[in-house]
Order: sequence, then structure tokens, then C-alpha cells
Amino acid sequence: MGFEKDSFFTMVKHSNPAKSLTLSAKILGSCNGLICLTSEKLTLMLFNPCTGNFNVIPDTMLKDYSDYKDVKIFSFPKTEGRYENVVKVYSLKAKSWSTIEGFNSGYINGKLGVFVNGALHWDTCYSKINYSWEIVTLDLAAGKYGKIALPSYEDEGIYWTLGVSRGYLVACCNYKPKKADMWIMKEYGVEKSWTKLVTMSLPVDRRDSVLPLFVTENGDEVLLQLGAEVTQYNSKNASFKRLDDFMSGDFRQVQMTTYFESLASPHI
Repeated sequence: MGFEKDSFFTMVKHSNPAKSLTLSAKILGSCNGLICLTSEKLTLMLFNPCTGNFNVIPDTMLKDYSDYKDVKIFSFPKTEGRYENVVKVYSLKAKSWSTIEGFNSGYINGKLGVFVNGALHWDTCYSKINYSWEIVTLDLAAGKYGKIALPSYEDEGIYWTLGVSRGYLVACCNYKPKKADMWIMKEYGVEKSWTKLVTMSLPVDRRDSVLPLFVTENGDEVLLQLGAEVTQYNSKNASFKRLDDFMSGDFRQVQMTTYFESLASPHI
């Protein structure tokens, strides 16, 4: 199954090998060709779609990983829209949890981290009155936190979502309900390198939040999650294509991530 002729994208189906996750699987993120999944029972699974190998790890409430590590964060209200974040890290190699130094930010609890350049990234907003948005980062190898400024944006009805494409950090500014701007950070950590690739005027009947999944180098084609749908956007003719063939008739929800094929093992 694939996209329209001459499209940059192709698509194939993979079955979930763990029966315990089949009906309630939720994608948390990907790293080095491995996809992190969880279920409503908080069972964690690392899965390599290329090889079909997987590793089920119990007792989790997790985000993303590196090395391979899993991170869980709990946010507690502090003052003026700020939250104190308690951070725990699970090491697959050590098979144990450890608590690391926490940090303060806007609300982050329940948000999935985006893994780019060896660090996790979260979009946070600590004031819904003046929409003070920023990106909070966690370098798992160094155990250090940081911040990255988002591109300039207009003042009304905004909501940011993050993604990764071709190894670059991608930020999408949703101007609800009418349009969305897609930005890419061409040089990691250099805020002046934010480059706007696409401005999308959203269809009247599909004015949902946009989550970036993949952007071609020239921005001609964008793979995105529009509401609960997988959608292809063509910037040449400003058209959206809903990928109906991807959905089964009884689907309830859709979660997505991008990954590069590898032979990495989910076991250490």
C-alpha cells in the first residue's frame, strides 16, 4: 500500500508482535530504528519493525529513550504557570530506575518527548494568557537540561507541536482554527537557523491540530497527523490527501512516529 504516484512517500504495514499490546498499543517514540510502545496496563515494549524483534518491560509510565533509557516525568504546580518536574530514568542495561535532578518549566506531564541530536525535547507553555512557549531539552548522556527558543509567531490562538524529520527538529505552529506554519531547525541549537518551510491553510472541515511527521527537503510534501488522521500535504497545489486506505474500518485512535530502519536489537 502506498501514496499517489510520484510521491516521495511509501507506506507498508507491520503487525504488533506482542498480543498484550494489540488492542491498546500507544506509540511513545523512536530511536535508532526501535519503536517504544506501551499499553493501558503500562507495559513497555521496544520493537524493531524491520526485524520483528521486541522486548517487553513491565511497570512503566514512560516517554522516550536513548542509550536505551526511558524517562518518566511528573509535573507539580508551582507558581505563575510554572511546574516542578520530577524525573526518573530507567536504564535497559542496568535494568533499574534512578532519580535524576528535576527542573522547572511550563506544563509537561503527559507530553511525549521528541528525540533529536541525543536529547529529548518538549514544547511547553507556562502562560496561556500571553502564550509564552519554549522548548525544554534533556540530554540523557550528560544529564543536562536546556532551552531552545521557538521561531517568531503571531499573538493569537497558537499551539505548538514538535516532530523530527530527516534528523532535524521540526516545530509546527498551529494558529487555530485556520492555518499552521511548519518550521525546521537546519542547524541544531542555533535558533537563527529556524526556517519556515510551509504555511498550510487548513480545510474548513478538518481544522484540527497538526502534528509534523516528515517534511521533504524542499518542503513540497509533508506527512502529518491532522486530528486523528494520517494526511499528506502537497505545498505545490496546497492540497490535503487523507490516507483512508491506511485505516481499518474499526480503528479507534491513531498514534504516529517516524523511524529509520536498522538492525538494532531491543535487548541489551
